[in-house]
Amino acid sequence: MKKSIGVLLIVLFLLMQVTFTSAATFSSAEIAQDKKIPFDEKAAYSYIKALACDCMQGRKSGHPSAAKSEEYIASKFKEWGIEPAGDNNTYFQNFTIAYRNVGVGAALEIWTDKLKRDFYYGEDWRVQSYSGSGNFVAEIVFVGYGIHAPEKGYDDYAGLDIKDKLVLFTSDTPARFAKKMEEEAKMDNRIKAAQKLGARGVIGFRPPTSQSRYFRLRVSKELYDPHFVILTVETRVTDFIFKELLTDLRFPFSEIGRTGQPQSFATGVKAFVAVNAEYDPERATRNVLAKLTGIDPKLKHEYVVIGGHMDHLGISPNGDVYNGANDNASGTAVAMEIARALKANKVKLKRTVIFAGWAAEEQGLLGSYYYCDNASHPIEKTVTYFNMDMVAHGGEKVRFSGEYYGPLVWETLKAKMPKSIMDNALASRGGPGGSDHSPFLAKGVPAFGVGSPGHHFKYHHVRDDIELVKPDVLKRIGDAVYAAVVVMANEEKDFIQPRRQSNYNLKYQNLVNFKPAQLVKVIEHRKDVKNSHVDLQLAFIEEKEGLSGDALRVDIINSLFAAEDKIRKARGLQVFRSTSSVSMAVRGGRTTIMAGLKGMQAIQDNPPWAGVLARQGAYFVMADDLAALFEGDALRESGKAIIKALNKGGLLLIAQPESEAQATALLKASTKPIVVLATATPGQAVLDLVKKKQAAVGLILMKDADVAAYFERLDKIKEAIGAQYAMIVNENCIWKEAGKGQMLDLISEIVKADYGRYDFSNVISGTFLRVITAVRAGIAPTGR
Repeated sequence: MKKSIGVLLIVLFLLMQVTFTSAATFSSAEIAQDKKIPFDEKAAYSYIKALACDCMQGRKSGHPSAAKSEEYIASKFKEWGIEPAGDNNTYFQNFTIAYRNVGVGAALEIWTDKLKRDFYYGEDWRVQSYSGSGNFVAEIVFVGYGIHAPEKGYDDYAGLDIKDKLVLFTSDTPARFAKKMEEEAKMDNRIKAAQKLGARGVIGFRPPTSQSRYFRLRVSKELYDPHFVILTVETRVTDFIFKELLTDLRFPFSEIGRTGQPQSFATGVKAFVAVNAEYDPERATRNVLAKLTGIDPKLKHEYVVIGGHMDHLGISPNGDVYNGANDNASGTAVAMEIARALKANKVKLKRTVIFAGWAAEEQGLLGSYYYCDNASHPIEKTVTYFNMDMVAHGGEKVRFSGEYYGPLVWETLKAKMPKSIMDNALASRGGPGGSDHSPFLAKGVPAFGVGSPGHHFKYHHVRDDIELVKPDVLKRIGDAVYAAVVVMANEEKDFIQPRRQSNYNLKYQNLVNFKPAQLVKVIEHRKDVKNSHVDLQLAFIEEKEGLSGDALRVDIINSLFAAEDKIRKARGLQVFRSTSSVSMAVRGGRTTIMAGLKGMQAIQDNPPWAGVLARQGAYFVMADDLAALFEGDALRESGKAIIKALNKGGLLLIAQPESEAQATALLKASTKPIVVLATATPGQAVLDLVKKKQAAVGLILMKDADVAAYFERLDKIKEAIGAQYAMIVNENCIWKEAGKGQMLDLISEIVKADYGRYDFSNVISGTFLRVITAVRAGIAPTGR
């Protein structure tokens, strides 16, 4: 009997062990709820306190003190038994960054004959990127726009001795010379001129009419001179410089505009400058990486990554330490504590989980970009990334931002996560921008920003300190991400879908559907569509049979008004107002509708009506028949009048010429950009004219096109005149699967060709939006 009881106890014990192991390995929702060792918010708080103390000196990547925070994080991973995931079996992934820093003690004093005043760094003045250093006193010479173009009859430096002096100029560009001296007015060339003529440095200021706070002089790194300072000042400084002068700041610019002649002069005012500006093009820094290796023979070669940036802003030139407790010691600490808890609970994870502390986020997401381009564990095998940035305070919910870009991941989380967590979760569209999830998204990896909603205090402020950290918020975020990691590490779905980088771009790029559709039908069929891949739809106002002349035009205006009212009420649509309105609509998951005319019937008998229709909400004329404009290859006089009216009124002409001669005639006749549609690559003469006129070639993607061959033609145009003059015009409707699939094929070709971000954006939509903006310049805004 005793033996039987013993055997029974052993069997029960084994069953309990099997049950525990099964739960730890497979039942992700239960293990998230019933883990033995919970996420400890007090522990996470202690990591934040260590990272955000003054002794860490603001954790600026590349600064010698940053190594202290990196070593601290790595030491914790080692203490807990988390495996190294960096270079050569260490916790570090080494790389270099372009490092810029302004040291403590920066000073600017202005001395007039009677007064001396010092100004506060960050409020009154700033040191600009690629500035050199100096500790000196120098006279200030006012040089207007700082343009040196004697060969073109204008020189702000004429007759002045600026050797070892500071030159003061506006960052504005003179409207009178905008085209004539376009090159010389570029900021790089203004700085070069000051350097060439012997100045000790430049002081830039904004136009007197500018209302914005703070600005930058965008200068190339090639202009760095360790002894040449580049400063910008606010109005308080320029007002003090001109305080005792017998003129004011506005007068010289009005005189330049009136006479076309420079109005430069030596002010007699002096400046004391003390600047210690470092620039190192290859400063060493590092990410911190650790991992828990998965147990499944196949799935352990797939990766779930969680992390946040560990860097912050360092020490201000005034000596204040930016501790960055919320931004982002908090995200780093939560990732650390999740790693500790998973290891302590001995959770059996099928996939490998990587924990990351990213360097140089504040300098441009440099650490996460480096990892994604040089991943220690293949990025193409990365299932998802959870990014935590600023998670120390906020609202009582947990925001998962990224459902649009990672729908399969989000659906899995909704199905498998504990109900208590999902009841507290807020999902949002997500997308790139502002934090370290962006590089992962660009590689096609579903990436989620996880955080707390609501206001986050003291963002990029010296008082972002430990006192603002709320442990209960850390707990909510930590429990949610812990559960999400367990789900994604153990779920056996195939999350790595084919062509995911192309699919990301299909969703991310501002995709334009050039296949025109009737405005009323677009509204009817698309009014409630949210988060569509179509971001901008061209739609035309149907011209009713039997109407002509003024009756037709009045009916079009009434149709525009009625459509605008319906679009306002539609859940998924927005009226086009500007390029920025498209971006705003995209963030809200809405499609923007741009209305226009199909054909010229409404204006050809009375061209000035083009301006009336434009002011009432029409943006383009898609000319389906050029007979109204041409007789053979020659423009009719009436055709010239129509083009003139379109230019003046602000309607974009989209036309497919029948010959190179017609294309040339249209481009020459138009004073504003047009879109020249083509099925083949136009000749070089037409391409050169397109560039000269700032127009665009809309290469038509035919329904049955060989996509690879089409891309070769598109790429040829891009190489000949630049991507900013080339655009894709689809013949297939991209709302439909055939058109969407064809566009995805084309995007895959662009991805393979490794187009840069701006070239990619231009051929997809940027060129068209540039052209429509130029056409509308000077036209009163639409809307009621």
